Amino acid sequence: MATADSRTGHTGRARVGVPRLWAARSSLFMVGLVAVVISAWGGIIPFFGPTFSYSADGSGSWHWNLAHTVLAFAPAIVGIFAGILILARTPGTVQRSSRFGLGSAGLLALAAGGWFVVGPWAWQLTLGSSSYLMPATPLRILANLLGYSFGPGLILVACGAFALGWAVRHQRPPVAVPAVTGPVASEQVVSPRAGEAGVVPPEPPSAEQTPPESPNIPSGT
Repeated sequence: MATADSRTGHTGRARVGVPRLWAARSSLFMVGLVAVVISAWGGIIPFFGPTFSYSADGSGSWHWNLAHTVLAFAPAIVGIFAGILILARTPGTVQRSSRFGLGSAGLLALAAGGWFVVGPWAWQLTLGSSSYLMPATPLRILANLLGYSFGPGLILVACGAFALGWAVRHQRPPVAVPAVTGPVASEQVVSPRAGEAGVVPPEPPSAEQTPPESPNIPSGT
């Protein structure tokens, strides 16, 4: 007969996979949320930053030009789209289509983050114009690089690498096993040879036996 330990063993195995699956989905959700927020920061800071005296190229607030469009607004749109795609694929991480979507989102985030980092230097090389970042003190240049280029780019690259690594692993999260709650049938011991031969074992003799009848003896004359 099955003991209580065997039933609790099934229940224990069922409860092990649930926290791991919840932690994996929570991590992907946070990665997607961070990707959306940091992309929005990288896209809006050239327009909103000058309002509190934080301008890397010396332009005024809400000034729209080609440099802001190519170096900030375009990668921000791609990064936000990648973050939303990660958030949309988080509930179905077990399915193959969701893993493909996570891989695509990771690649987009990697591309957007990489362009945030190399964009200011590529802008000067491709267009042959002056530097995107205006000359300033070393501390000011470091602050501009962290807020405009390196900060959003490296964080977005990390988010894309996490999503891409999750999709490439192809590991199915553990699925919860339903616990056995019904009554367990008792085990019966049956002789294997008797079962195979199709012979029914003889019944044991009954405790109450009928006494044998006495023979009829004819009476003498």
